[in-house]
Amino acid sequence: MSFDQAMIHFSAPTICGIKPANLFSVRKECFSTHEFIRWKKTLAEQGVAVKLVKSSNRIFLVLVYNTLWIERLLEDASVRSYLGGKGYKDCPDVAKTVGRIAWRMKNPSCFPHEVGVLLGYPVLDVQEFERNKGSCCNYCGCWKSYSDVKLAASCHCRFKLCSFMCDKWFDEGYSLSGIIEKYKEAVNAA
Repeated sequence: MSFDQAMIHFSAPTICGIKPANLFSVRKECFSTHEFIRWKKTLAEQGVAVKLVKSSNRIFLVLVYNTLWIERLLEDASVRSYLGGKGYKDCPDVAKTVGRIAWRMKNPSCFPHEVGVLLGYPVLDVQEFERNKGSCCNYCGCWKSYSDVKLAASCHCRFKLCSFMCDKWFDEGYSLSGIIEKYKEAVNAA
């Protein structure tokens, strides 16, 4: 899978506006600094930021996020309370919060599961995932759900379908703006 294919496949739900963020890894041999910079500029025009949050000898970890959506998430009282308990009280805005999460991801001793909140997962599910160490969930799709199984299953199906459709259009040669437009048309026609 090329870097362009990975960007489309793994970030399609964010690019198409149905998910606040996507986090994915790309093998080192598939990563392209030139393409990363191009995507970063192109997606910025759509209000979507791209951040390289971690790199190693084998992989690059990429976060793609809708800045305004994350800003709204950070205004939610339950999200603020949860993140405050995780040491984010001094992170009043998107850039500082994303920066702190990226910094924590570089720590090899523990993964900052609070990134799940930015990915659009319910706070309760993120908390229960941490409490149960990923075990005993009620549904496993895009995230491990401990609360609203119906919501988790519905989101999982929407996100997978979005990625499938965007992959197809990308392979057919559509531009990013063309893919976004085709997705909006498909959703409105459904």
